[in-house]
Amino acid sequence: MKTMQYAAGAAVLAVLALTGCGVTNDHDKVIKDVVSNRQFLYQTPGDGNATLQIVRANGYFGAGCSSQVIIDDKFAAQLETGEQATFYVPSGAHTVALRNSGACHKVDNDAHVDTSLQAGESAVVEVNKWGSSLSLAKR
Repeated sequence: MKTMQYAAGAAVLAVLALTGCGVTNDHDKVIKDVVSNRQFLYQTPGDGNATLQIVRANGYFGAGCSSQVIIDDKFAAQLETGEQATFYVPSGAHTVALRNSGACHKVDNDAHVDTSLQAGESAVVEVNKWGSSLSLAKR
């Protein structure tokens, strides 16, 4: 009798363990726009502007780390994993820097990239999922 109870219990546990296997999750695939209260600069397009898009990779790791995006020494936005922000910057040379905050904050852990954009041009800057490095996407 006890053997049957153990077998039935094991079967129930096996079914419960497998129920999550068929569920799909887009958490690692979907990139969302940053919420408006965490983007501070260059939000309105204008004549002669260039477009600078900052995209932070998605993933379960790095969720406790916020990425502070600095454009030309000005705090422009704060990105979490799986978020992107679009900036309409004046044409010319720009420096995009990154500072970590939250669980990943380290002193002197800033990363930066330089780009020069003409009016109407666009560039994409990628932030890794941990928020620790920046790179210009290939055009």
